Amino acid sequence: MRDPPVKKILYWCPKCNVPLIGSSCSCGSEAVKVPLLKPYEVRPALSADVALIKSLVNEKFGDASLSDIMLLNKSGGDDRAELVIMNGERFGWLVFSPVNRKYRFDIAPEGIKYVIGSATKGILDIEKDTGYSKSMGRIGGKRIQLNTFFPDGTYIVKYRSRYGTGIVRDDTVKIKELVAAEPATALNPGWKEAVRRNKNHLKNLEHTAIRTIKQHMNDRPCVNVSFSGGKDSTVALNLAGKAGVKKAFFIDTGLEFPETIEFVKSKGVDIIEKGGDFWKAVERAGPPSKDNRWCCKLLKLNPLKVYLSGIGPCVTVQGNRWYESWNRAGLDETNQNPANPLQLNISPIRGWRALEVYLYIWWQDLSINPLYEKGLERIGCYLCPAMLESEFEEMRSIHPDYTKRWDDFLEKWAEKKGYPEEFYEWGLWRWKALPPKMREICRDNDVEVNYDYTLKTGSFERKTPAGQKAGKTEEPPESRDSEDKKNSAGRPETVPVKVLESGNEVAACGYDVAAVRKDFPILGDVTYLDNAATGFSPEKVLDAVIDFEHNYRSNVGRGVHSLMQIASQKYWHAHEKAAKFIGGEDGVMVFTKNTTEAINMVAMGMSWQPGDRIITTVLEHHSNLLPWRALSKYGVSVDVIGLDSSYSPDLSELKRVISPKTKLVAVTHASNVLGVVVPVKEIAEICHENGVKLLVDGAQSTPHIPVNVADIGCDYFAFSGHKMLGPTGTGGLWMKMADLNPVFLGGGMVESVTKDGFVPEKGYRMYEAGTPNISGGIGLGAAVDYLSGIGMKNIRDYEESLTKRLIEGLESIPGVTVYTAKDPKMRIGVVSFTIDGLHPHEVAQMLDENADIMVRSGNHCCQPLMECLGLKEGTVRASIGLYNTVHEIDLLVASVKEIVS
Repeated sequence: MRDPPVKKILYWCPKCNVPLIGSSCSCGSEAVKVPLLKPYEVRPALSADVALIKSLVNEKFGDASLSDIMLLNKSGGDDRAELVIMNGERFGWLVFSPVNRKYRFDIAPEGIKYVIGSATKGILDIEKDTGYSKSMGRIGGKRIQLNTFFPDGTYIVKYRSRYGTGIVRDDTVKIKELVAAEPATALNPGWKEAVRRNKNHLKNLEHTAIRTIKQHMNDRPCVNVSFSGGKDSTVALNLAGKAGVKKAFFIDTGLEFPETIEFVKSKGVDIIEKGGDFWKAVERAGPPSKDNRWCCKLLKLNPLKVYLSGIGPCVTVQGNRWYESWNRAGLDETNQNPANPLQLNISPIRGWRALEVYLYIWWQDLSINPLYEKGLERIGCYLCPAMLESEFEEMRSIHPDYTKRWDDFLEKWAEKKGYPEEFYEWGLWRWKALPPKMREICRDNDVEVNYDYTLKTGSFERKTPAGQKAGKTEEPPESRDSEDKKNSAGRPETVPVKVLESGNEVAACGYDVAAVRKDFPILGDVTYLDNAATGFSPEKVLDAVIDFEHNYRSNVGRGVHSLMQIASQKYWHAHEKAAKFIGGEDGVMVFTKNTTEAINMVAMGMSWQPGDRIITTVLEHHSNLLPWRALSKYGVSVDVIGLDSSYSPDLSELKRVISPKTKLVAVTHASNVLGVVVPVKEIAEICHENGVKLLVDGAQSTPHIPVNVADIGCDYFAFSGHKMLGPTGTGGLWMKMADLNPVFLGGGMVESVTKDGFVPEKGYRMYEAGTPNISGGIGLGAAVDYLSGIGMKNIRDYEESLTKRLIEGLESIPGVTVYTAKDPKMRIGVVSFTIDGLHPHEVAQMLDENADIMVRSGNHCCQPLMECLGLKEGTVRASIGLYNTVHEIDLLVASVKEIVS
């Protein structure tokens, strides 16, 4: 899924001191740019937010005069974590801990000047409060002993006329950069002025949104608005009304706030009564979670289905936005409701941020749900798992009766299931399988988690008090930017990558390897460079497999019950994802166990005649040679062509050997020994000029380079799931046309059977007899999502930089011979090498035992190639993956040097 054109910066008028939603202010001034944190959602701090920030600032530093206009930019964290923007600059971070149930405010260096003029406390004076002396040199970046007690936390630090921030921990302070700072004040215009200065931009937004609604409102017989009682649907309702939409509906789940119900009634919106009893259902099913929101079907989808069956097909205007969650970041202007074919949804404000939403509400003088001003950001079911713990804590004062009922249930459920008290005290019930950030909290507080990331049951005795991390003080959210990007969006952004080498680091614009590595729990204190054999699976793949096993395990395509329908839909969708990933939407995607099975299906599925010939190359893996050799019993011969000087197949020999008797050419896309990328597009042209079909073995290319089978022009393309981050026992065979005979016969691949014969199914089902690897296929689809999210061009560019570094490093070592293509564009990150006087197995064993580096050694299932190269003992092979780092490459080179020496 491509990233939408989200706004990654905030505009600010320096003259009027107001935020802008365009690059210019109505006063005529050009705006300054304020960078935002992913997911780039920025919203005004409302009355409760402002009061909270001011109280935290005043508590920490004394009375400070703060601007009325403050913006909050969501960032990743354990719970609520927001960057506070004031006067067009970062002012600090507002953070809530689900463990100690408290807020803290960490001031940013840019915000210091707005506090120091009135601060009476919270400032750490380096000369007075530490043992620092000039003889110690620079201050920034050092940890300095305190001689005055300060509780652990973030402080303003001062050294004469210079100021900065510092983190106190264990009676020491670590100081960031100190800069000259003078007390500052700024114009305090208020939100009315901000609205006035943005009026022209708001008019344009409104015009575009109304035009979108009018463009689609007659696509179905009737049109309405889905109203939730929140700010976004309030705007959608107003816009739809201006477009001429008269009807709106609200689904009462039975778990709504009374304020919301009254607000809905005030808007004259039809209320659809709840469709089920949540409290009875929850006793059986347990609390819903972010990864198992069973309540939505019971309380929302079922009532909606009844409602739509009464009114028929309709167009529904809704207030969904890209910035609400990265899952919605691909939301189109219109989309078919996947749960109900009667409903076509329009999202006219999908590109708005909360800032635009509130400015529009104030411009139009619209009433909004009063709960926003009380400190809640998300308005919905009061016990929704998507709510933050900070919001639930606010609810304890707003609606103590509601929170008590839910607290009581959670405590009883925890007791029944044997969960520790943290299950309900920290909000761990919000996930079935805990995400990395919550697992880290559990680990730091000695709360045990199972291998599948579920909370462990049984008796617990914490080694450290609840809410206190052993020997650790939390950094401000900005220090966890790479983790935040991953938690907020799932993946680093897909943008062109420029690799810059600096010391031991590779800085890649758009590629954050540190964030990628966090998704792979198996990575730790080992260096894994055997990715050509198999790759690791990210947590999203593991979660997809676990989700199948936990929530909808069923066979596919053989019944009508709900679990089967869910499994079938997800399994089918995984085929679509895999086909799209390799540019094969117009062909047929069959799931297999691996590349080997896929190639054998071609070998056994084609109709052969005595005298037919197959051409392959000396580069091939045994899996792309032995199936063709086995056809000799049918009178089929195999021609093996050699290599040119760049280790690529000799195309002149191919043209010489190909003949009217040639029925198939089978070549690898990228060598699993030499890493050379084969010119398969040129080979396809030669094949088609001679009426010959082409099979491409994509086992090594698919995980590492962009693949487009339509552009290649091949007839068959085989690949392995386990090499491209998917589960083991998964793979695929793509066919331009379903022209192979089915190799496996039986249940699931037939449309009908008579006593005299059968009619096979259409499409991929024809080739997947019996019960397939359903969870594996779904996991493979998740792997495709993961790779697509990062972007194969990004992966290719990043791995290319590592490969270049590895080859240059190895070639600089005397006694080491490297076997690889010279042109970086004609190779992937598979590098074979030998060391004079040592068997490859010895080298691999020494790397493992001495440096925890895992490489492959031997002939790599390519004995004919090894004979061609005169390497009867094979090679050492290091193969790079998207999660490998410069440090690991440098470690391998250093370890080889050590072995040689």
